[in-house]
Amino acid sequence: MSVQYEVSLVTGDFPKAGTIDRIFVTLVGSRGNSEKVRVGLAWMVDKIRKGSVRTIKIQCGNDLGEILLVRLYKDKHTLLPEDSWHCQYVTVKAPNQKVYNFPCYSWLEDENTLDIIEGTARRKAEYRSTVLEQHWVDELQRRQKAYQWSTYAPGIPRCIKAESSDDLPKDAQFTLDRKVHIAFNIDSALLDLGLNPLKLLNSVWNNVGEFRRYLDFTKVPVAAHVMKHWKEDTFFGYQYLNGSNPQLIRRCRTIPAKFPVTDEMVSTLLGPNTTLQQELQKGKIFLVDYELLDGIPAHSISGDQQYLEAPMCLLYVNPQDELIPIAIQIKQKPGPQNPIFLPSDSKYDWRLAKIWARHADTQIHQLVSHLLKTHLFAEIFCVATLRMLPNAHPIFKLLMPHLKYTLDINTAARKLLISDGGVFDQAFSTGGSAKLQILQRALEQTTYSSLCLPEDLASRNVEHLPRYYYRDDALKIWSAINRFVDSIVNVYYQDDGSVQEDSEIQAWAMEIFTEGFLARESSGFPTVFHTKADLTKYLTMVIFTCSGRHAAVNTGQYDWGSWIPNSPSTMQKPPPSEKEKVGKLDIMRTLPGKKETALVVATVYLLSKTSPTSTKLGMYVEERFTEAAPKACIEKFQQDLLQITHEIKKRNQALDLKYEYLQPDLIENSVAI
Repeated sequence: MSVQYEVSLVTGDFPKAGTIDRIFVTLVGSRGNSEKVRVGLAWMVDKIRKGSVRTIKIQCGNDLGEILLVRLYKDKHTLLPEDSWHCQYVTVKAPNQKVYNFPCYSWLEDENTLDIIEGTARRKAEYRSTVLEQHWVDELQRRQKAYQWSTYAPGIPRCIKAESSDDLPKDAQFTLDRKVHIAFNIDSALLDLGLNPLKLLNSVWNNVGEFRRYLDFTKVPVAAHVMKHWKEDTFFGYQYLNGSNPQLIRRCRTIPAKFPVTDEMVSTLLGPNTTLQQELQKGKIFLVDYELLDGIPAHSISGDQQYLEAPMCLLYVNPQDELIPIAIQIKQKPGPQNPIFLPSDSKYDWRLAKIWARHADTQIHQLVSHLLKTHLFAEIFCVATLRMLPNAHPIFKLLMPHLKYTLDINTAARKLLISDGGVFDQAFSTGGSAKLQILQRALEQTTYSSLCLPEDLASRNVEHLPRYYYRDDALKIWSAINRFVDSIVNVYYQDDGSVQEDSEIQAWAMEIFTEGFLARESSGFPTVFHTKADLTKYLTMVIFTCSGRHAAVNTGQYDWGSWIPNSPSTMQKPPPSEKEKVGKLDIMRTLPGKKETALVVATVYLLSKTSPTSTKLGMYVEERFTEAAPKACIEKFQQDLLQITHEIKKRNQALDLKYEYLQPDLIENSVAI
């Protein structure tokens, strides 16, 4: 008896998602396959438009049973160029009115075939047919061929094998609307900012007023605040809590021998009736140590020697709950040629010491906190997920929205920022070989616990540090993600044994450990999951890294980095070896020149831009989960994020300088900028 199936195909709703090529469909069921049927009119060029839904009828001689796969084909027209098609999803209504959902979200290119599995999430043991077992094999083989590991440089995480965006599979590339918006063009950024690079070549700044006239800060309130307050000690301390790099400060329990600060040096700052030792015991003294930079030779820019040091900064929470710097040593090794600078020193001595600390912070922020610990780690997670987990796996469905477009943005970043002759080589003291040495050192020191926010905060002993809005908001985001992940894990894993038996997720963990963390056991990165709690914690870390952690160090780059005296990319003069030798002109000659300033400002402007088509945390425009249970988990997650947004907005109403970088409706789902 003849039966009829109704098949609806939804095309992506963005430019160039449609096609003029011929699309065909076959249904693969548990009892047989349908004929190959064309979508549209067979006798003419029939364009499938973006955002459209095409519904066709497929007549079969008998019932196909359970519909397992939808097989899509594309043929190009003989006289026309190939026109790729983006399939969003397919639904199939069977004769018994049962509706099958097939989430796709993939491109069909050239004259190829694409098999889409029915949308119910499943692990390998649940592929209960020969057809699906073969689909599992074919899908991973195809993915592992398309997404291959490459070594950019020894000792840093491995990356996707691609020299440019065009080398990536089309599924990993930006859609046209995002590609146009995010195009990394320094010249266009300079134009947007009203900067004329021809007037800035081969020239140094004469005074801070020139900086102020050079760029219009009135349109960026935080940048204007930075320009106004950057010299103040309270503002200097505030940045360690809520600036663009709020992840370094830690409580100081004992003064390091290499940083011999004494009571006499800081007593006037601590006030009467107390000592440095007493304030240490009270938990009021904090330390930022840039030891990671020690001994790394600075890169030369255009043949001119630059300078790089590894400062240490001691900070104090005063009775007003303000975090203020009380001592800075610019080099690691103490001695007569390496004085400890104090707020009681001359105005310019102290200002230059703080600038050296800010210079070091800028290098660590860009290369470690931002590039390594968000972009490169997100790329590890992305490539491993694509290589080891098929579309139907519940963890693939969970993670893909948080890995979207990361490969494209990272490929562009390697070309623009850290390539030979890129932005770092042109404008940063850590360009050239220095950037790779820093990345290598930082990876060697990175541990699993340091990426797990609650453990990181506890290890730095900053749980009670006042006015630390980054910590407060990040913990809320972490907790919301953790609850969401836990709910998803509970849907698909009945007990710890089901986690242990999931060979796919175990292989995924090993791939990340081996390729991303270079099989370094001291990293503490899991190579196997024993319990549901293990898996939940790990997945929380992955999603937080790709969303909250990235937002905290990326979104405010222009806010905090466009006023170059506050975040110098390089230093053109060596640090002072004695006090009372620094004047205003010495500071200006030390700061980056006009050319370097223009390049850095344009770059942080580009890196801080938000795409109008960006997807905010928890908004899953690709509906990969088709069952009711995970959809309920997503809805609860979204409600939690709305509540956090409300709490942050309410807190910010009382602040002169709002902290918004971890407001959920401003956090992007993935590392996509």
